[in-house]
Amino acid sequence: MATVFFASAVDGVGTQNAPKHLHFYMHDGYTGPKPTSVLVVNGTGQPLKGSGGGARFGDTVVMDDRLTEGPTLASRVVGRAQGFSVTASQGDPAMILAMNVLLTDGPYNGSSLTVMGRNDIAMPERELTVVGGTGAFRMATGYVLWKTASWRGRNAVLELDAYVYVSPAAARA
Repeated sequence: MATVFFASAVDGVGTQNAPKHLHFYMHDGYTGPKPTSVLVVNGTGQPLKGSGGGARFGDTVVMDDRLTEGPTLASRVVGRAQGFSVTASQGDPAMILAMNVLLTDGPYNGSSLTVMGRNDIAMPERELTVVGGTGAFRMATGYVLWKTASWRGRNAVLELDAYVYVSPAAARA
C-alpha cells in the first residue's frame, strides 16, 4: 500500500507540460454610464507620485472588466476579469491586485485563472503570478505579463499575456 501511495504521489512531478499561452485585452473603465471599476474605499494622505493626482495610499477598487481578443471594445469578448486592487504603496502608484480571469468563450470556456501580484502602473511591463485555477487550469501556476496598451483619463486598456502551467496529474483529476 505504501508503494502505491508513493507512486501516485510523484505521478506528474517534473513532467509539467509546456506553458499554455493566453493573450487578451482587459478594458478597465472608471467612467461612463456603466463603469467596470469602482472605487469603494478612499485612501488617505497625499496623492502618490506619478498617479496624476488620483491615487492615494489605501484606495480600494473593485472590478468586473471585459476581456477581449483585440484592443477595441468591438473585439470578441472572451471573458471577464473580476477582483480588486488596493493601493499598497506610500510612494509609487503600486497596488496589490487579486483577480479571477473567467473565460467564457473559446477552448477554455468555463475555466478560470486566479492572478495576484504587485501592479506598479508606472512600469511599462508588470509581472503578476498565476496562483491557481479551475476547469482546464485546475492547480495552475504561471505568470501574467501585463502592459498598458492605452490610457485615456481614468480608463485603460491593458494587454495581458498569460503563461500557464498545468501538471498532467491535475488535468486528469
